[in-house]
Amino acid sequence: MDQWKKLHVLGAGSFGKVYYAINMHPSSFLSASVAAVKCADMHRSISLQQEAEILTTLKDSPYVVQFVGADVSNDSGNIPTYNLFLEYASGGSLHDLIINSKMRRIQMSEVEVGFYAYQLLKGIQHVHEKGWVHCDIKPANVLVFDNAERGGMRKLKLADFGLSLRVPKGVAYMTGATLSNRGTLPYAPPESLTSGFHGRAYDIWSLGCTVAEMMTGSRVWIYRNTRDLQSQIMNEYPMIRGNVSEIANDFLHKCLIKDPLRRWTWEQLLQHPFIQQAVCSWMPETQQRTARVNPFGCAVPVPEKHFIN
Repeated sequence: MDQWKKLHVLGAGSFGKVYYAINMHPSSFLSASVAAVKCADMHRSISLQQEAEILTTLKDSPYVVQFVGADVSNDSGNIPTYNLFLEYASGGSLHDLIINSKMRRIQMSEVEVGFYAYQLLKGIQHVHEKGWVHCDIKPANVLVFDNAERGGMRKLKLADFGLSLRVPKGVAYMTGATLSNRGTLPYAPPESLTSGFHGRAYDIWSLGCTVAEMMTGSRVWIYRNTRDLQSQIMNEYPMIRGNVSEIANDFLHKCLIKDPLRRWTWEQLLQHPFIQQAVCSWMPETQQRTARVNPFGCAVPVPEKHFIN
């Protein structure tokens, strides 16, 4: 930490605090000029050390927050502190974006939400292909970056892998015990509570809850206490509040199928017309044909200007 200066606290978690820091000597091995630094006393830093190992395996994905480096320093009181350096997200989190939209009473358009959902799916794709399940996808764990190339649309990246599990394809982590969910409860799927089942489908359910929150500004559950929330997740179906189109509603239903073996995968969801229409609108350079075939067998049109080109 000798070459870094912590300027202010960005937030805090169960592990410790997150600081905004600047690099006083950019030629050092940590070449970034600014970073978000997650800090914890060494004796409480196991989760941060594990996160550093996970992020090392996930490097180079444009949809996963990038690991800058790690070191140990002696902070106030000469206490050894573990420092995890991550790329700094100037736009805060997706949670901040949703709250700001609600305060300004400007609801995100479905095309905007679809493009953000596409980015989250691409992040999930990278995580799953590397053999991990995130286990805690939620708006607060999605970082927001400016993206001038997309006309004001932000770039989203998955972050906070402290609860992630190594779960290869076709395998699941299962405790066999009820109410043994790892992640944040309002975004947890029913199988994690009924049997402690944690597979790739876990992240898809959490994605559905997150996308619904972007669309409506509200969580899919309204509950009195933890026990009430647990009961709803295990026994009821999430409520999608607000005006949601048929195509968007279908996408959410595919994410929120209660049976994890029937829930759609990231491969299937990337081909859903809700995602494809957003891709056509915001990434027309990816379209090589005048139409694509979606899971329902109907064509997703390319805007006329791109058809002419």
